[in-house]
Amino acid sequence: MKQRWVPALCVVAILFAAFSASRAEANPLPKNDSSSPAKLLRRCENNYSEDEIVDMIANGEDGYEPDDCPLLAHTLTGPMLLNFCQPGDEDWVMFRAKSNIIYQIRAEPQWNYPTEPHLELFEGDGHSLIAQNDHYFGNNAEIWWWNSNAERTVYVRATELGGRHDCGNSAYTLTLHAFAENPYPQATALPTATATMTPTLTLTPTVTLTSTLTITSATLSTETPDATPTSGG
Repeated sequence: MKQRWVPALCVVAILFAAFSASRAEANPLPKNDSSSPAKLLRRCENNYSEDEIVDMIANGEDGYEPDDCPLLAHTLTGPMLLNFCQPGDEDWVMFRAKSNIIYQIRAEPQWNYPTEPHLELFEGDGHSLIAQNDHYFGNNAEIWWWNSNAERTVYVRATELGGRHDCGNSAYTLTLHAFAENPYPQATALPTATATMTPTLTLTPTVTLTSTLTITSATLSTETPDATPTSGG
């Protein structure tokens, strides 16, 4: 009797093992990845809850988060105080570029901060690179761009060149300025001046002869002696 149950038990054990293996493949255990929360915070979706945003600010993020892709870009108008607070953090902004206008885009950290912003300017598709810059002056990143084409929306991405993400200690100010004309006309090349030398020889001889002849006439007086006749002897 016992021998009859042995094969049946073996079959049940095999089926249970196969079922467990298939279930494990269908529902794998999550990996213990410490960077997973950061990746979730930087998802490019416009569906963040208020609690998520509050948690970001509580963790030291700037008040413009989430802004890690073109979909979440804020409009750049006045100065924006931003920081890098997560590994691989990105700050995206956008603005409407008018035709024939010169734009200055600047990312400026505090003078005593080690932050090294890197700026990239993209077309409206968020992929076609127009210009990029870092270390324009010191740690400042600065892009000068003349929109010679039609009016359109463009995007700016700011990243940390050295990968720093110290939140408040990796802060910088992002600004945008527009100019209808060259703001530095003295830097424009001027025509080369040609020196022309025309020698002029002027000779004006002046001869002055002044001769003064003065003749003073003296009055000559001649006395006539008296004639005394001499008597003869």
